[in-house]
Amino acid sequence: MSKAYFIGIDLHRNVIQACVLDERGERVAEERFGYHSLEEGLAAVVFVQRFGPDCRVAVEALGLNRWFVNACQAAELEVLVCDPRKLDLKKLGKKTDRRDAREIARKLWLGDLDRTARTYYPSDEEFGRRKLLRVRHRLVQMRQQTINQLRGMLSAYQLPAPRGVLYTRPSRERLAEVQLPVEELQEAYTALLAVLDRLQEQIQRLTNRIRQLPRRDARVGALEATLPGIGAQSAATLIAELGDARRFRNARAVAAYAGLVPKVNQSADKAHHGRLTKQGNPELRWIVSQWAVRLMKDDPEVRAWAGSLRGRVHKNKARMALARRLLVGVWVVLTRGEAFDLRRCLGLA
Repeated sequence: MSKAYFIGIDLHRNVIQACVLDERGERVAEERFGYHSLEEGLAAVVFVQRFGPDCRVAVEALGLNRWFVNACQAAELEVLVCDPRKLDLKKLGKKTDRRDAREIARKLWLGDLDRTARTYYPSDEEFGRRKLLRVRHRLVQMRQQTINQLRGMLSAYQLPAPRGVLYTRPSRERLAEVQLPVEELQEAYTALLAVLDRLQEQIQRLTNRIRQLPRRDARVGALEATLPGIGAQSAATLIAELGDARRFRNARAVAAYAGLVPKVNQSADKAHHGRLTKQGNPELRWIVSQWAVRLMKDDPEVRAWAGSLRGRVHKNKARMALARRLLVGVWVVLTRGEAFDLRRCLGLA
């Protein structure tokens, strides 16, 4: 019978620290790898493979770890990806790579990571879908920042800006005709116009790709067709950011994942519920809050529901309360196959 080993990996951009514990929790090996290429980094995977197929590997969920996790999975090793915020590696007072790897291995051996720190690891396809949607969102934010700077330049000299949005082709053509009194200022203005043109070109290209998703993914098309006030981008974002919706054990868990639960400070018989934690997926929280804004503006039932809360809470609290209800409704649709019912989400059914 082969022994079981528990391996903690502290992964950095150019350094990998590994710690190996046996089934009794005793250290049997430690190794530090420096790497500057994928080939050099794979030496750490070869080191892990020495401990046989029964070993378990734990690594933090970082943006730079996908090559390592994929390589371990290709080698048929069991890899646990854990949330770094739940590891509490800094609370010991001393934080080094060696201590971090040892602590990750120790918590893996104890089973703490399986109970409290395990996180979802999306496939490469899911990761690519998320990046497509997130990059478009970031480009839209950059476009708005560029437009704000252009408007600021025009306002400084009381020059009229085109009406409506400034990223349409007619508006950009009218902006290009503006002449500012200083050569350096005109140069900066022209540079911002060039940035706006390029951003709009890339945003439109990504938007066209996103509009094809309902035909390529039946789940996106189903959500777009059944959820009120939802388009292809919002439906695709909900599915991509939730991942496997069945991994959430209940409605509170999916709300906590989006950071839509209040902070709780409890001691003895006293409990204080504060603001939202926002310790979750920011992209998911953003998309459901934008969905809530649209419904509060366009849907009469939602406006009436929000109006009943207006006397007790601020409108932003009502918006986030609605966002949580909508997210739970989407989770029910994805996990139970039930039809989305807005009245049920509002507690009116």
